[in-house]
Amino acid sequence: MSVPRIPKSASIPLLLALANTGHAQEPTLPELLAHQPLRVALHSLAAEHPTRIQLLNVGASRAGRAIDALRFAPGERTGSQPAILVVANLEGPQVHTSTLALELARRLASAEGQDDLAAMLAKTTVYLIPRANPDGAEARFETPLMEQPATGAGVDNDRDGRRGEDGPSDVDGDGVITQMRVEDPAGTWIKDPADARALITADPEHGELGRYKLLVEGRDGDGDGEVGEDPPHDARVNENFPQDWREHTPSAGLFPTDEPEARSLAEFVLHHKDIGLVLVLGAADNLAEPPPAVSDDAPSKNRIPPSGTLKSDAVLLKELARRLDEAGLAPAPGTAPGAGSFQAWCEAQRGLPTLSLRPWRPPLDEAAQGDAAQEESAGPDSPTKAQAVRKKPSKKDKDAADDKPSEAVRALAWIDRSGASKRFLPWTSFDHPELGPLEIGGLAPYALIEPPAEELPALVAGLAAALPVMAAALPRVTVSSFTAHDLGGDIYELEAAVANNALLPLRSAAALRARTPRPLSLHLNLPAGGDLLAGEAIQSIKNLAGSGGRQELRWLVRHPDPTAISIVVQGDHVGQAQAQPEITQ
Repeated sequence: MSVPRIPKSASIPLLLALANTGHAQEPTLPELLAHQPLRVALHSLAAEHPTRIQLLNVGASRAGRAIDALRFAPGERTGSQPAILVVANLEGPQVHTSTLALELARRLASAEGQDDLAAMLAKTTVYLIPRANPDGAEARFETPLMEQPATGAGVDNDRDGRRGEDGPSDVDGDGVITQMRVEDPAGTWIKDPADARALITADPEHGELGRYKLLVEGRDGDGDGEVGEDPPHDARVNENFPQDWREHTPSAGLFPTDEPEARSLAEFVLHHKDIGLVLVLGAADNLAEPPPAVSDDAPSKNRIPPSGTLKSDAVLLKELARRLDEAGLAPAPGTAPGAGSFQAWCEAQRGLPTLSLRPWRPPLDEAAQGDAAQEESAGPDSPTKAQAVRKKPSKKDKDAADDKPSEAVRALAWIDRSGASKRFLPWTSFDHPELGPLEIGGLAPYALIEPPAEELPALVAGLAAALPVMAAALPRVTVSSFTAHDLGGDIYELEAAVANNALLPLRSAAALRARTPRPLSLHLNLPAGGDLLAGEAIQSIKNLAGSGGRQELRWLVRHPDPTAISIVVQGDHVGQAQAQPEITQ
């Protein structure tokens, strides 16, 4: 097996040191790996455990970077086995999820003996894709530093006949692209009265007049009066899947699966029919906050089924989330998977139970406790005060939480209290070549995305504890009984019961609607010299509900030795079971 070479300076701390901030040094943080050293780590892990790990190629990104997967399936396998697919770093800025996935891979590789992971791997396959969006992730290791959610096809956003000629740029040369606030009577932003470094939208109903425009850091390279409005990339991988794909939306791409990463990932799922459950590590969540459900029999509109999780599936998802919580997984609230996402496609068009896990977010509520007292003693420009850009809440929101700071203020309070000063850059005066005097600053890229180093072990431990719970929930076929009743004259009535004792059904409500995956197949093996008098030798079982769902089958056969008869039940994603009859009189 060839192992890629590691280039020099290929890894960085979890948060880059931001130059000239004048703040104290943060604690040493674990390293994130760029594309090439991550591949080295994956290849090396597979080479060290050849009987347990198989290295697979998923595809390549638009820039030609390989997308690798690891298949964990130790020991000899007979028949199909249920599988879990774990996907990380599908959104470009979620680079830290690759670190979590790599650490999880190392735990899977070293699982031995009575370890829960070892027991799980004895009967469940795990596919792990640590970095599904290598181009977006690579922006984390480039200068100037900025979050790069888009990596695909660009459009002419400003309609000047050119594409990508006027994107964000590092105007002040500090190696970081943040925001610019410009004094302008046409602006819609004002300083928050409670915090001079925070901005809120002016409320005309309260007589507030806008004072600032808030812009991404950049130049007006094409002289159209707009700054950074035409970046080189627009399409986002996790908006480019077929389910609910949005036409004429730049971030959705030119057409479904036009982005190579999206097409490669979709083909991987289609080719690996043993996948019975999908876990996506990223910004989206459907575990901490259950998604809204729609009726199982909700009517289609123009032959298109309604969007959303079907009610029957939502009930099971809620129960699985409860079990994962008991196991120690602590999902952070996040946005629900959006239109054109991989999660939506897996669930709606492949019928796969799909879990979206946001591993971490800043502890905003904890940060807000006691912050008011500290702010009372600080001046309006004190660095100890929360500094942020936020939108003003609606009247309904304010009525519900008049005294609660905004999310951004609480986030910056956490930054101040945790000593993570490099996550925020103070607003600094700058003479812009086109716009004149303004201020540059705000949240540093990845400031509210990447967890502190000390929290990483607990996040990995939570994932490791969660996998066996997910595996236990996968549908698995069993033959709960198989009898041969002697009717005399070598004639026997065969009766079998096929069951699924796991939480999840053989086919979810979404799978039944999408008519995927294939039903179970049951084969009655009758040796030579026997006759099938009644019943079918090969039968399909359309579905088995979870938690004890079963189906009974009968045959009438003639054979001198019924113990030579057997049945085999198997499905793409539920494993295989076989049995010989017990003779009854």
